[in-house]
Amino acid sequence: MRKTSLSPERRKLLVPVVGRSGAFALVPPPAPRAQQLVGLQGLQGEVRRAHTALANLRTLTEGLPNPDLVTRTADRREAVRSSQIEGTSSGIHELLTYEATGSDEGMPLDVRVTLNYVTSLEYGLQQVREQGITAFSCDLIKQLHARLMSGEDTMWTPGEFRDKQNWIGGFRIDQARFVPPPAGNVPDCMDDLISMLQYVPGEEEKIEMPIVIRMAVVHAQFETIHPFFDGNGRVGRILLPLMLAAEDYPPVYLAGYLKDNQREYYDTLAGVQLQGKWAEWIRFFATGVDAAVQESISTALGLEAILRKWKEIVTGLGLRRQSVVYRFPELMLGTPVLTAHKAKDALGISFPSASAALTLLEEKGLLVQREKHQRYRTFYARDVIELLNRSAGTVNQV
Repeated sequence: MRKTSLSPERRKLLVPVVGRSGAFALVPPPAPRAQQLVGLQGLQGEVRRAHTALANLRTLTEGLPNPDLVTRTADRREAVRSSQIEGTSSGIHELLTYEATGSDEGMPLDVRVTLNYVTSLEYGLQQVREQGITAFSCDLIKQLHARLMSGEDTMWTPGEFRDKQNWIGGFRIDQARFVPPPAGNVPDCMDDLISMLQYVPGEEEKIEMPIVIRMAVVHAQFETIHPFFDGNGRVGRILLPLMLAAEDYPPVYLAGYLKDNQREYYDTLAGVQLQGKWAEWIRFFATGVDAAVQESISTALGLEAILRKWKEIVTGLGLRRQSVVYRFPELMLGTPVLTAHKAKDALGISFPSASAALTLLEEKGLLVQREKHQRYRTFYARDVIELLNRSAGTVNQV
């Protein structure tokens, strides 16, 4: 990390790295507050549009008959995209198949890593929905990391803040793109971050900090602190939908936008870390929130259209009212890869009933079965998989 890359204000924050002659780490200043950010030049339009989009998504979600099913599929798409930013290769199809079968036969080696993301995200969402912003703590963040890194072959301890110096980019610290604060500074830096996650406007504040700006600040500060040896990017992105859910917004997932704009993501984030360029970062981030909301709306409407089509087809089969087949469209929407065992457990029905229903739905074109030689008869809701596989930049409504 070259001193010449830092602004004069940031150079004052450098401290020597113990045991690394000539190397310096940056101890970030406390997270900026509303009066320091809200008035930054040219941000009002992007932030306002992002908040309008969030309000529209909240209204739409409240009107959906099955919002949890929509959220479940979106969770998994986010896990895939956020993990791919870090170099994984598993797609939504592989993740859903692994989750349905429990078998990694023929799967990319990193499919388990991606499923860990789902586990961590769902745990965090549960906590904040039960406790609101008070759920945010260093312990919660450590728990998210422990679940994310579970089972990974790592020399570091999952769920624990680092106890040594790390750096970003380069094989050696003198080649690093950025050097986060020394391990001894991490607890104080994280305590300051928690105060932003638990933000309540004080009586002395003339301006309340909008949730979109808070999310931008939290993500940038977390990545600057880099409290773990590995998994920082993924944990930092998990915190974003948690912040929304804690304040009763539908979770919005930005990994697709960040992945599609990865170079600008890294560059604007580095601008904050090295030079304190908050305006550029917040503008980029707010634009991302708006884009992610538009994709969420498009996906939700698309899934609802698929569900309506499936229900019409099932109704047209003329089956008796008690038939278990009527229960499958909603199950398939939230779990678009199924085995008979998975359906049996999810619906509390017998294995023969589940198997017969899946076969019937395959015959009617609602499901597609994987090659017969596989260990499990695995059925795919192709309409849902194709919808989830769309690029984040595709927002045409179904």
